Amino acid sequence: MVRQQTNRSKFSALALVQDHYDTLRNYQTGRPSPADYVVYLGTPALAAVASWSLDGRARNIPDVLTAVAVLTGLIFSVFVLIFDLTARAADTLEAESRELINRLADELRANVSYAVLVGIALTVVLGDIALFMDTDKPLGRIPTVLIVFGSVHLLLTIFMVLKRVRAMFRGFRLRQPERVP
Repeated sequence: MVRQQTNRSKFSALALVQDHYDTLRNYQTGRPSPADYVVYLGTPALAAVASWSLDGRARNIPDVLTAVAVLTGLIFSVFVLIFDLTARAADTLEAESRELINRLADELRANVSYAVLVGIALTVVLGDIALFMDTDKPLGRIPTVLIVFGSVHLLLTIFMVLKRVRAMFRGFRLRQPERVP
């Protein structure tokens, strides 16, 4: 999971995206999991298509913007938890448990980084809409579809983070291998 340095700009988010998608693997084989990709990208796409088909129109954009911005900030605070858990693993666990916890920490870092990135992107989209469009009226179909896709994608990423946090805590409490989500 730890990547070698690349010549990318320090402002590039490509490494965050690549690290995150590298976690969508089958734990037993180490190969990419097509089922994970289908669920992870298909569910937001299905929700976006449903929104389009049902002529859904997003409303209350300033409120949604506030909620997404706060949620993104809270997700970012998970980094502190990751750092603390990883530091404890180095000091208190046996080698085999430490290896699993370190792997989970790397995957968790990748997922949290990506969740923050998606949250920032969604915040920018919502902020632009709030600044440059009349938010007293429902939005058009295209902005609504983008918001639906981004929101569902962010929620699925948060679910991944929650499962990995749970696996890390169980790894500490039970001091036995936990099935990696």
